[in-house]
Parts: sequence; C-alpha cells; structure tokens
Amino acid sequence: MIYVTDTHSLVWFLANDPKLGKDALSAFRSADEGKALIVIPAIVIAEVLYIAEKRGASAQLNALLKKLEESANYIVYNLSLIVLIETQNLKKLKDMHDRIIVATANIISAKLISRDSEIKNSGYAEVIW
Repeated sequence: MIYVTDTHSLVWFLANDPKLGKDALSAFRSADEGKALIVIPAIVIAEVLYIAEKRGASAQLNALLKKLEESANYIVYNLSLIVLIETQNLKKLKDMHDRIIVATANIISAKLISRDSEIKNSGYAEVIW
C-alpha cells in the first residue's frame, strides 16, 4: 500500500503523539515493517524544517532526515511542474500547501494520511485517519 502523509500526521507519528488516528498509526507502522510505502511531499519536509527550527528541535529533524536517507519505505516526492499543474484542479482547497500534498497523492494514486477536515470534505483524495 502507498500512502502520502501531510505535515501534522508525520510530526505526530515521529513524536508518538496520541492525536494520531488509529488508521494513520497503522499506515506508518506498516511502513516501518516494510509492508507499505510512505511518500512525503517535499513541502511537508519544508514545513517540518520550519516547525523544528521554531521549536528548537533540530535533533528531531536530523533524526527524520537520517531515517529518510536509510529507509526504502519513506521517500520524498519532489515538487515538480506536474504537481503544480495538478494543484490547479484543487480549487476547493484554500491552502497551497494542502493543494500540493493532495496533488501528490492524486498523481501517484495513494491514500492520504491526514486529519484535515477541509481536505477530507473536498473529496479530492481518499483520506485515512
């Protein structure tokens, strides 16, 4: 199974935060066990970088980057022209970051790990939480 993660989902998984939904946690655990693939849009990495800098959590960011380098089950999906073109079809979403994340899920036909109600209610992607 292939999943795309949004920023909150990834941060909450890495922090073992109880706010992470049951199905979201299951998807991340499946990737850790080598049974699934988690695709991380580049914009999510940028947002995690911003959050880590803001909170003084560079050690956690370095741990994430190391995990990404070492794991075949977590991959970063680059921001490309194809992604940007797809965002034009997602006008119900106000936030460009959300459009990029959803566009990535759509392009690779993946389920999206997100708690974001605006994304879920848009109907643009299959969302798990």
